[in-house]
Amino acid sequence: MEPTMSFRSKTLFALLAAALAVPATSFAYWIPDNSEQGGTEVQDWSNMKSRTQVLQELEQAKADPTWATRQGEATGIWPQINAEPMKSRAQVQQELKALTAREKAYIQSFYTGA
Repeated sequence: MEPTMSFRSKTLFALLAAALAVPATSFAYWIPDNSEQGGTEVQDWSNMKSRTQVLQELEQAKADPTWATRQGEATGIWPQINAEPMKSRAQVQQELKALTAREKAYIQSFYTGA
């Protein structure tokens, strides 16, 4: 019994050491050196417009009839998540059974990392 207990305690100690070491190593990639400025900002200095010019362009875009068909908070129109009627469980199962081997392999490739 003594060797089993020794092996068990060694295993528990190794797992405890690994559990303590993992969080400590996660800080190894982030070393603050005062060179970080809150991210990288890319500015296109070749096309600088004033605020009034941008607002005028926005008003022109809103005057376009297709503006209402766009999605987003500014238009107040959000996309319809599911416009199709709900399917029953039997309909979904029937569609799955009707899949060809090629279609099944394609769908399976999403889950196998292929």
